[in-house]
Amino acid sequence: MTSFVVLTRPQGQNESLAARLRDSGMDTLLLPGLLIQPLLDDPGLLPVPDDYDLLIFVSGSAARLYLDLYGRRRAPTPWPSSCWVATVGQSSAGALYQAGCIPHAHIVHPDPAGGQDSKALWERLQRTEQRFERVLIVRGETGREWLGQQFEQAGASVRRYALYSRKPLHWTREQCHDLQTRLDARATPVCVLTSGESIDAVCLNIERNGLQEFWARARYVVIHERVARRLQSVFADAGGMTPDPVVKVCSPNDDAIFEMIASTASL
Repeated sequence: MTSFVVLTRPQGQNESLAARLRDSGMDTLLLPGLLIQPLLDDPGLLPVPDDYDLLIFVSGSAARLYLDLYGRRRAPTPWPSSCWVATVGQSSAGALYQAGCIPHAHIVHPDPAGGQDSKALWERLQRTEQRFERVLIVRGETGREWLGQQFEQAGASVRRYALYSRKPLHWTREQCHDLQTRLDARATPVCVLTSGESIDAVCLNIERNGLQEFWARARYVVIHERVARRLQSVFADAGGMTPDPVVKVCSPNDDAIFEMIASTASL
């Protein structure tokens, strides 16, 4: 059966994976559900690592935006050796490793084999035997409350810093036409979903444009059991769903997503 891939990660984050999928012969549509919008443009207002023992970046977007602003300051200084950095996932740490200013030994993230979420990061940080008394959590407007609470309960001072917002994107008429054309051709969608917010945004686009057939026919690749549970709740509320849609969970890095897409498309 013919299949095609739908990538819904935020705008600007799908292109490299899409190119790889197309090079392998897979028809691929970019239908981002969210737009990442920076909330700060003045590097002089950025909280600096000198004031913290640990900076936690909740996503790759948080890391990239922070490092861009940090590099644009008028009087850049070396990254302080006393400040460690952490991410919830290995993929999000890529920008930190590539920055060139942070000692790699001070970059912490969970082992992909052991799960990549707040609990896994908290457990990994406990094994560093470092004392993190001043913690900055760089995030969107919300998120990772549990992680901040663990540090606070341990006696740390925690600041949550919103560096970007995530806004739902409305698919264009052309995007909807491209999707409908493939559905009319009886092709099977393999849809990648990476957050509860993106699921909600995709759901709104599907309902707004009369594309409910997509929910019923798609197979799904998600990056965490939490995302899978959110998707299952959407299934429960949606009419016309298959009794047991295919939902596969994989790590959030492009290699794992690519392999899971290929495997799911061949089912």
